[in-house]
Amino acid sequence: MNSQTETILKQAADKQRIVVTGSRGTTTLAAMLIHVLEHYKRPFDYSISATGHGISETERLSSGGPLIIIEANEQNMLDFKHHIGLITNIMWAASTEFPTVEDYVKRFDQFADSTPKAGMLYYCENDPLALLVGAKPRPDVLNVGYKIHPHTSDAGNHFITSGKEKIPVNIYGSQNFQNISGAKELLKRIGITADQFYKALSSFPL
Repeated sequence: MNSQTETILKQAADKQRIVVTGSRGTTTLAAMLIHVLEHYKRPFDYSISATGHGISETERLSSGGPLIIIEANEQNMLDFKHHIGLITNIMWAASTEFPTVEDYVKRFDQFADSTPKAGMLYYCENDPLALLVGAKPRPDVLNVGYKIHPHTSDAGNHFITSGKEKIPVNIYGSQNFQNISGAKELLKRIGITADQFYKALSSFPL
């Protein structure tokens, strides 16, 4: 565990820890969570790997705020002892640490298995390996799968759809439409309704 992880854990000891991890898309999904919570002026902290999407700082750590959003990777995701975890996808590439796909999937399995009793695990059902890990039964853990959000495009403009409603968005691509569903489902757990989510997301910058 490095010093930055230790600092985050120290500040997050009494907070609800939401950890977003996966092989790609994690920064964007975490940024969506941040954008929506800030839109509604909810108190929270965060730690992400890169700026963008209107976020100018990679970290906000305070003594206040009831929760923290942490973007983690396969090396450090076990360190943060999440209460709520989300796996965007699992896409293996050979490395010294993970020479086989089985080694890589096992690390995510360990992350999922470390979800505490009464904790929650979100996972993208469109990703075969994330589905394999996320759908595994775990005692007293609520597993919540999500799929790519319905969407459409018209004359170069992009929309997510909810029933007959079309909500304009500034981002596009299958990964981002999956991320939208993941963020929506997770935020529902902490009191953001679907209507509130859609309203805030329409101003989420590219």
